[in-house]
Amino acid sequence: MDSSYKNFQKKISINEFRVDFGTGQISTDTKIEVIEPKVMDLLRVLCGAPKQVHRAEVLFEKVWPRSIYSPNSVRRNIALLRQALSDEDKTLIKTHPKRGYSLEASIKLIDSANGETEQQGSSLEVQKSALLKIKPSNLALICLILCIVAVSSVVLFKPQKSKIQLLNLSPITSSNDKERYMQVSPDGRYMAYIQSGLSQRGPSQRRLLLKDLVTQKEWPLSQNAKAYTYLAWDVHLNSIVYSSKEQNNISFNRILLDAQRKPVSEQILFQRQDITWNSVFFIDDKQNLYYLANNNSSEHSRNASLYKHNLNTGLSETILSPNDDYKPYKISLSPTQSRLAILGFNKHGISELKSLELNSRRITSIAEIDHNWHFLSWFENENALLLSNGSQLKQLNLSGDITTLDYKSYNFLVYPQIVKSKLYFIEAKSDQDILKTDLHTLAGPKKVVDSNTVDMNPSLSPDETRIAYVSLKNGLPQIFIKHNSTGQERLVFNNEDNEYALTQAFWDKEGKRLVSSINNKPFIIHLEEKHHSLQWLDKIIGVPKAWYQHSDEILFVDKGTHTDNLNRFNLNTEVSQSLNIELAKKQVFLDNNDNLLSFESGEIFNHGNNTSLLSNQGTIKRLYPQKDGFYYLKGQGQRFQLAYYRFQQPDQSGEVLDNDVQIFCAEFCNQISEIKGNTILLKDSKNSADILRLELKKNVLR
Repeated sequence: MDSSYKNFQKKISINEFRVDFGTGQISTDTKIEVIEPKVMDLLRVLCGAPKQVHRAEVLFEKVWPRSIYSPNSVRRNIALLRQALSDEDKTLIKTHPKRGYSLEASIKLIDSANGETEQQGSSLEVQKSALLKIKPSNLALICLILCIVAVSSVVLFKPQKSKIQLLNLSPITSSNDKERYMQVSPDGRYMAYIQSGLSQRGPSQRRLLLKDLVTQKEWPLSQNAKAYTYLAWDVHLNSIVYSSKEQNNISFNRILLDAQRKPVSEQILFQRQDITWNSVFFIDDKQNLYYLANNNSSEHSRNASLYKHNLNTGLSETILSPNDDYKPYKISLSPTQSRLAILGFNKHGISELKSLELNSRRITSIAEIDHNWHFLSWFENENALLLSNGSQLKQLNLSGDITTLDYKSYNFLVYPQIVKSKLYFIEAKSDQDILKTDLHTLAGPKKVVDSNTVDMNPSLSPDETRIAYVSLKNGLPQIFIKHNSTGQERLVFNNEDNEYALTQAFWDKEGKRLVSSINNKPFIIHLEEKHHSLQWLDKIIGVPKAWYQHSDEILFVDKGTHTDNLNRFNLNTEVSQSLNIELAKKQVFLDNNDNLLSFESGEIFNHGNNTSLLSNQGTIKRLYPQKDGFYYLKGQGQRFQLAYYRFQQPDQSGEVLDNDVQIFCAEFCNQISEIKGNTILLKDSKNSADILRLELKKNVLR
């Protein structure tokens, strides 16, 4: 592959835009925008040969080496470039139908003294002219050094070849709806899947469908919309078993099929009132159903048990109970049905793969992976497993060796399944933007953060001048700060370890520190005017929830145990104190006296004096804490009202705000992320998810 474009000048100017390839910024006198690395690489290629047509295939090969050609990736990044360069009329980056793209601009190089020299040709020509100015004696030495570096690069940085090739990416579904989960039948002919329509509100409106992968015909497996969660094939009884979340229980049901895989009848297998979440599940030929479950509505709670339920006898047993040393979150049944692969977090917060022999119940540790969450599926030879962290695929052999496969998703790759040498998975796409308006004017919300990817979890500084938020604009979650008045952005958490579970950042009372966590590793960002520093809180494992106002402490959820207890951590003494309160499904915050308040099931409760502040005031949906009280959203269905509770005037609390606010609320309240002072932050989301397929081919190593 020709990688000379990567050696292009570090700083250039294109029209009024200054481009810094080192920092990934495109700026003018009035704005600075941080660009995704692949978008910058694409711009490098175009700048390397301005006013020349570059075929899309060539662009892809240079920017995404060793990847399967995807024209959508090129089109997406061209669109992002045009947006960053204000090229709405597409005259700067010109499209040549059926030929490619060209950059219609004269490039100027910016030297270290901030002077500019116009580039007359490609970057290679500029490099050649620079070499001609070097003295012959020095040129020989430079050539020798370059040769040594080139040879060292081959020896030291030769990528490990994968034994598996992934080829011929093709869509299985392509609609405006969201596919939530799927399972392909063992013979590879049919696919059952759960679908959530974009126009449908809530999980209770999901559909259960079946598709013939040969004829491409599909049909519903049930006429009833439910909160379907997962499903599995039971080929011995020619049926589909699914789980669904009911009002007070988790239900497991069976749908019997005829020879044409059309539904015949449906029956309830068993229901459990003691759990509120279950994992994916698997059924062996002895009618044993294996699954993880807990009563905290989430695998992220880390207190899941592993269960076996026999569908013939109805007998259920617990195979693994929650403990602090290992917290399972994903399972997969091997092709021979002799073992379960279990992914869980060990006491160090690292994802560890274990193998459970189902006959002997012997558990063997296979490998520690990293701090990320992973999805998993067995390869058909049962000698290895496929792992996905949502972005990258890896092959993990039972010997513990890990190999990165030559496929990277620029969206979110979940629930992989290998059947008949084909890999099926769901690719989830999301574009979430942050909007802002004023509580007094209630003007139409304006986008303040928009990067054509996920920008989420905004948090306003105490003086309302800055927004800290999490963004995937550079291909992985990072924390940025945006100034409301100037629009300038600042990257304050770079995520150098390429981890994925980055949580919301919370400001301290002075607006000089942010606290957050990544993969349950908390850290503090210390902010100065022109620089910042990072402090890892190595003594705790968990997720921060708030700063205390009257002491140098943080409120956090302890993930070092399986109970999800709320703790307070003193930054001076580095001592953690349990509050003996489980997070469960609570939204928690601190009042102006540092009392812990929680919101759960329509009730706001003060744990400081064990009193209920409000309860089911027209069905409370969400809280937005303030210094002297909190706003709360209440309503039924899609009809919302915004009200306010004041700590110092409890008798007058629960007042609904004026009519102008309610008119605004009818249209926008379901989008509100945060209210602080006079500022309202909202989110605008566009989501989709389709099922894709790749062919697996063994690669013969030379």
